[in-house]
Amino acid sequence: MADYYTLLTNAGIAYETACKAAGVPIKLSQISVGDGGGAVYNPAATATALKREVWRGPLNALFQDEKNPSWLLAEVTIPPEEGGWYVREAGLWTDTGILYAIVKYPESFKPVLATSGSGKEFYIRSIFETSNASLVTLLIDDTVVKATRAWVMGYLADELAKLDGKQSVRVATTENIVLSGAQQIDGVAVLSGQRVLVTAQTLAKDNGLYVAANGAWVRAADANASAKVTPGLTVMVEEGTANGDSLWHLVTNGPITLGTTALSFEMLAGRTGIQAGTYKSLTVDKYGRATGGTNPETLAGFGIKDTYTKPEIEALIAQASALPVGSMVGLPVNKVPPGFLELDGSVRSIAIYPDLAAFLGTSFNQGNEGAGNFRLPESRGEFLRGWDHGRGVDTGRAIGSWQKGSMVASDMPSGGAGVTSLAPTASQVAADFGLDPLTTPEVTGLYGVATGAVTPIALSTVGLMLGTSRPRNLAVMWCIKAWNAPVNQGQVDVGELVKEVQKLKAAVPVGALVPFPLGTVPPGYLEADNSLFVDSVYPELAAYLDKKYNVAGDPVGSTRLPETRGEFLRGWDHGRGADAGRTIGSWQKGSIHSFDIGPSTGVCGERSGILPATGENGRSDLGYDAVQAALYPSAQVNVANTASTIVITETIEISYGATRPRNLAVMWCIKAWNAPVNQGTIDVAGLAAQVGGLEARPRGVGDGQTWQNVTASRVSGTVYTNTTGRPIQVQVAIQSGSVTATCGGVTLTTTGFHAAFVVPVGTTYSVTLSSPVNAVWSELRP
Repeated sequence: MADYYTLLTNAGIAYETACKAAGVPIKLSQISVGDGGGAVYNPAATATALKREVWRGPLNALFQDEKNPSWLLAEVTIPPEEGGWYVREAGLWTDTGILYAIVKYPESFKPVLATSGSGKEFYIRSIFETSNASLVTLLIDDTVVKATRAWVMGYLADELAKLDGKQSVRVATTENIVLSGAQQIDGVAVLSGQRVLVTAQTLAKDNGLYVAANGAWVRAADANASAKVTPGLTVMVEEGTANGDSLWHLVTNGPITLGTTALSFEMLAGRTGIQAGTYKSLTVDKYGRATGGTNPETLAGFGIKDTYTKPEIEALIAQASALPVGSMVGLPVNKVPPGFLELDGSVRSIAIYPDLAAFLGTSFNQGNEGAGNFRLPESRGEFLRGWDHGRGVDTGRAIGSWQKGSMVASDMPSGGAGVTSLAPTASQVAADFGLDPLTTPEVTGLYGVATGAVTPIALSTVGLMLGTSRPRNLAVMWCIKAWNAPVNQGQVDVGELVKEVQKLKAAVPVGALVPFPLGTVPPGYLEADNSLFVDSVYPELAAYLDKKYNVAGDPVGSTRLPETRGEFLRGWDHGRGADAGRTIGSWQKGSIHSFDIGPSTGVCGERSGILPATGENGRSDLGYDAVQAALYPSAQVNVANTASTIVITETIEISYGATRPRNLAVMWCIKAWNAPVNQGTIDVAGLAAQVGGLEARPRGVGDGQTWQNVTASRVSGTVYTNTTGRPIQVQVAIQSGSVTATCGGVTLTTTGFHAAFVVPVGTTYSVTLSSPVNAVWSELRP
């Protein structure tokens, strides 16, 4: 017989037999200890009590042995305040006071704290065998039951092993292996005692978590039973060429019988062999990991269908421009902007300006342009008039046709033919009266009637000065829009679409004068009202005007706009000779006329019938603009009934005015800046940014990210924020202790050994470690 043992007493066997016969459970409630009467002895089955009992207390636990179902384990803890004696015997008692089993116990002294100055909790475990352990019931008092540290740690370890989150492994297999001996796996030399995730066995039932050994491998303690291997099991892999720094999970659904059910593991997060920056467009698996990709150079390559191709964008830019090819704009400075040509009647190449050539056709050709060329309209020195187009105001005109000016005749200063009411005092009558010179071919065959004569005389007669009337005006350079499409057509460097769009922008160049039929100044424009603006506010316009209209006393750093209010615009002569001597932007007075406002003065053939007879009423009636007499210092008028002349001063019977054509009042505005504004079809200024945004679009977890060990910079319980602009993966593992993880204020897990979770962009997160041993904190981040 063994030195120390447990026996069922005869009384206990009889009690058990009676309970079986009656179909009631055996109820054990207490353990007692004794000192054996002062000496060690061998208990017998006939005992009904201990030789000398020194202490009795309730059982802490009574349970079956896992490997021997007929064995029962009884446990009790003697508190530190009890003692002062040796323990040599113990007994288990039923609820009815029967000694069910007696124990021979190794002699041990139990001190008492109160007298010996030291104390200890005394733990006793007794193992005994019964024919039917399921009949035995433990009767305990919950208020006095205690658990030992070893029992608690064992229980916790067993329960923690049943959780889905497992302690990390060193490597994961990539192929079928022999489950024995040290070996090389995924580029790592695996040694005895190291944990391995086996994922690729030919017989999938053999997959799982193992501990390597020099001999046969065994399943890891936290994955060696069916209750510990459950669907959703997750584990981190620490090293390996293919699988290092990755998170795996078990995708096999339950129920699982370990060693029988095929186990399938998949990588949940980690490297896929694609390096950061390899591809612009990625292919991802069901877990959001990059598994392939391409490097497209077009939007179609990115799979974007709701956009335009480059040719379509070019066409849209051309069509959506505020000024289509062929539009004419007036410029107050001698600077032709990109995309425009001066309307100077010159010959241009069809190949260089195909859009404009197609628009104009041969409308202005004279037959001497040469093959492959076309001619521009001539606008220098001309006013523009709206085409009649069937209205009946200017009938018979073809669009683009030229029309000579209205003729006005006046006396030469040396003789008084009395043909008109205008009489100059100097030889330059055209300048005196604000007339344009009139060439002889334009008036051949025209005659007038002199005062007091009957026979008509030719208007080319000596003694007469002829000219054409004009309105007051501002000299501008008329330019025509020559191209819109972003192709190189002479002046424009168009190497890239975005650069060309930046130049053309809204297609109206800075500095262009554009009429508007309402009094509202649109975005990007200023009214051309001779006001000052600060150069830093409109730097492009300031650079274009270059102080052309500034006057003495204007402040430094400011530019004055041209004055267009009440003015007609006239094409700058630019060397043509139709309006010689003019500089661009210069002002020119209008042609003056005189008329009667009183009876029978005989100043001229015009008379107003509006009463009261005033100069203001007369000008309104006859369609003249008011004039400043100081602008006509040499102009006089013949008075026919007195054969005398008088200077230009308004009297009770005579008044004066400047001629004007029929017109429509508009507000002339100047293009001040080219800020990108949406002009309907496409926001061309945002094109590059939109394409760049597609390349910078969010990608899946792991793309362009690496696992980083941040243990040294992380503190347990501290709240951090994901400021990387991308979702990150957090993985924390310890060998013992517990882990509590929170994300965005939500508790994700409270478990042992391990926590793994994804943190969205801008979200807070923390990990609290309780009694950690060998903690490792890693993050998958940029």
